[in-house]
Amino acid sequence: MIQFMPVFLGVFDSTIQKLMNGWRDIFYELAYSNLDNMLTDMNEKVSTISTELTTAPDTWQGGTIWGLIEKIAENVALPVAGTVFMFVVLWELISLLIQPNNLADVDFVSVLMKWLIKTIVAAWFIANSLVICNCFFGIGADMVNKTTTTLGTITAENTQGSILLQYLTDNYGDQDKDAESGDVSGLISLTISTWFIDLLIKFMGILITIILYSRMISIYLHCAVAPLPLATITNHHLSNIGQGYLKNVFALAMQAVLMMICVAIYGVLVANVFDPTTITLDPDNGITAIKLLTKACWSTVGISILLVYTMFKCEGITKQVFAIQ
Repeated sequence: MIQFMPVFLGVFDSTIQKLMNGWRDIFYELAYSNLDNMLTDMNEKVSTISTELTTAPDTWQGGTIWGLIEKIAENVALPVAGTVFMFVVLWELISLLIQPNNLADVDFVSVLMKWLIKTIVAAWFIANSLVICNCFFGIGADMVNKTTTTLGTITAENTQGSILLQYLTDNYGDQDKDAESGDVSGLISLTISTWFIDLLIKFMGILITIILYSRMISIYLHCAVAPLPLATITNHHLSNIGQGYLKNVFALAMQAVLMMICVAIYGVLVANVFDPTTITLDPDNGITAIKLLTKACWSTVGISILLVYTMFKCEGITKQVFAIQ
């Protein structure tokens, strides 16, 4: 019996080694798939942000929402704006007449010319309110377009065929040598981490989508009532309403530019995480491929959280820039 023990132990060790090799291959495939999905989600979200921010309100979601906004502006807001316009122009005429010494010294030709010019300008603003709004958003979209090409190049080059995936393949994929216990446990840990991180990235993608959609809804709400505030644009006493409205619309357009700058900074930070010069194996100090991969993944999550936070703050920053209360 004793003479068969070495043979038995040899078979047992061989079986355990084959199981460990099998587990290593299985968890390598799972970790690679999770990591690849995470990087793909990042690329897709950056592309989605770029597309959303460069889309004009009249073409967003196929333009169906814009058609509804146009009908509301023309059939609901415009009639009320006409009433406000009549009140404003009459108030303006009375103000121009009584302003110079209570009718004691009035140049009726000059007063009428001023009044006609203000009336025509105000009527033009009301009639072209949606066109004016679209022009503001067109300026913002053009500014966003100028940063999109560089941004897409930075992020795609550092996530597609990433150094992280290469490290994982070089150290754990298609290995001829037998697996060690540390390899299997490390891959299990990395698989769980990347699975959880991929879920976090997807959740943050949902938050970014909510931010982008809420901005577009805010744009549509502003456009739906555009004729009303613009009816006051030339009145001496009420012009702050129309001017404040235009400032808010322009701030919404510039908000897209700030969001794109946030995404550009995000791309640079992610590029630094994926930079081969910052990823160096040092087994003597315990810096293994698993530790580097896990650290890089969690660093990416932290940067993604920062992106969501800064995009959320863009609305407040634009209001500060344009001194909007």
